[in-house]
Amino acid sequence: MGKMLSPTENIILRNFAELLKTEIQKAIKTKKVTKFGAVNSSGRLHDSVEIKYTENGFQILANDYITGLIWGVRPGESTATIGAISRWIDEKPVQATIPNGTLAALIIRKQMKEGNMIYRTHKGANSGLLEDALSEDKFDNFIELLASKSVTELTDKIVESFDLKVA
Repeated sequence: MGKMLSPTENIILRNFAELLKTEIQKAIKTKKVTKFGAVNSSGRLHDSVEIKYTENGFQILANDYITGLIWGVRPGESTATIGAISRWIDEKPVQATIPNGTLAALIIRKQMKEGNMIYRTHKGANSGLLEDALSEDKFDNFIELLASKSVTELTDKIVESFDLKVA
């Protein structure tokens, strides 16, 4: 078992987790990953983003279909159902001259043959959906902040333990 986080480290960690959650939700609502724009239709994915705190860290969870919006769904790998696609058509809303069930079946057939729109657009590469939200500089800043607070706490403890007078 690792060292427990100090109260200060815990606050920094929680603030960082909340920042990442907010940034992920913003990306879902605004990041254009296909010619049709952002991936937010019903708001369910946005609303599913949550933080689960662990003993010395956290996990950010979301509906599992986010993977298909990051990496795409390869041809033949779609698990979408006509019911789910029909609901998506209603929520989007998509204007069509054919019944939703028929359109949903055609969309699934195209996905099975060619992959989903994310896959077709990015050819199996990362769509960049979370690229800004989870950028390396955010993690670097978090680590720097954590390190600087740890040094400050350590310095304070040294001063206390030696009963030093700071001028």
